[in-house]
Amino acid sequence: TFKLCKIVKKAIGKNRVPYCVTNDGRTLRYQHPDIKINDTIKLSLESNEVLDHYAYEQGNVAIVVGGSNKGRVGTIHRIEKHDASFNIVHLADAKGAKFATRVG
Repeated sequence: TFKLCKIVKKAIGKNRVPYCVTNDGRTLRYQHPDIKINDTIKLSLESNEVLDHYAYEQGNVAIVVGGSNKGRVGTIHRIEKHDASFNIVHLADAKGAKFATRVG
């Protein structure tokens, strides 16, 4: 069995060991350098290993997990980065309806 987890923090720990933290509080050491904040990983629950990695980038499919668009699935069309505030992600669902949500 597996679980999808979002990467919320990435840092270098004691003795220069890289680690990342997931949205459910798991700390994973020695992760692949391509994994970045806001990416999603497929985590094996038996072995606690990363099975797959899904990048947070334009063209990928995303599920909204909070707010008024909760539960909607769409393709990422654009990511607006705002330094002092939330980032805005523009998506379009299978029917072509466009919507936006904030991340961060």
